[in-house]
Amino acid sequence: MLWTHFGVSGPVVLDISRYWHRVRLEQRNVTLQVNFLPGEDFALAERRLIDLAAARSTTTVRTVLGEWMPARVGEALCAALGLEVGVQMGQLPREGRRRLVHGLVDWPLPVRGGRGYNYAEATAGGVPLTEVDAGLASRKCPGVYLAGEVLDVDGRIGGFNFQWAWSSGWAVSQTLALCSG
Repeated sequence: MLWTHFGVSGPVVLDISRYWHRVRLEQRNVTLQVNFLPGEDFALAERRLIDLAAARSTTTVRTVLGEWMPARVGEALCAALGLEVGVQMGQLPREGRRRLVHGLVDWPLPVRGGRGYNYAEATAGGVPLTEVDAGLASRKCPGVYLAGEVLDVDGRIGGFNFQWAWSSGWAVSQTLALCSG
């Protein structure tokens, strides 16, 4: 997750955005939660903070959070939780520690919207796959072949959409070569 001047971005945000947009198009409500400690639940995260407080009691909350996330994000998280970042781990009260753990593993991420088509990395939607045959010829318009993002195929971030574009383009070219040969 990348923290930017306009909000959050990065591969995880781009990946989840396609689900978020689809749910919004269906006019359903959607909420997102962030776990800043991937793979840890409340109990594991709390145990981690308790152990840290025992091993490094004079280390500040700011220092600990700075090891796990950008310092400004840690400071903003603490401010939203009403916690002082300068407090030493050994002096952090149980209630404050538990609020911090909740913030770390279950932080609500309000989404105001996407950045629009001009900033899109990939698109979704298009001609349903049921409307093309195995050679990617249109079942509705004979002689028309479809490939790439004009079809309703999308994948997670990481080159899958590019691979679909190249592979479907190659498949159409092979079909056309067989038809003309």
